[in-house]
Amino acid sequence: MRYTRKYEFVDEAAADAQIATLPHDDEGNLDCKHVVSKLGYVTITPATYDEDGNELEAAVLSEKYCVDIFWYQQIDDTWEPFIVWPAPMGIHLYGSSSSIREYETTYCQLYPDSVYCNPPEPEE
Repeated sequence: MRYTRKYEFVDEAAADAQIATLPHDDEGNLDCKHVVSKLGYVTITPATYDEDGNELEAAVLSEKYCVDIFWYQQIDDTWEPFIVWPAPMGIHLYGSSSSIREYETTYCQLYPDSVYCNPPEPEE
């Protein structure tokens, strides 16, 4: 089984310190089958611009540094304190279809009243 999980840290240094706990080779490269994606401070609200391309309002970024991991076979429990559960199909999604389904299922078990898990009926 493969799993997609999302994590937040106070800053990039904290994320890097946690990533350093994963197996690495002698050259400092990850030496595991997991895929680590450092997303950084993600955009909460995009910047707005006028017709000439001048910025009217700056983008609002998250206060936390975001990392996604596509875990191969087993999730490392030491990452648990940093886990977050944004609604599925957010700004970054990857992995196998089975890991996406597993994330969606786990999310709806944790947040059964969310709009994602209870979409409104379509209006005719």
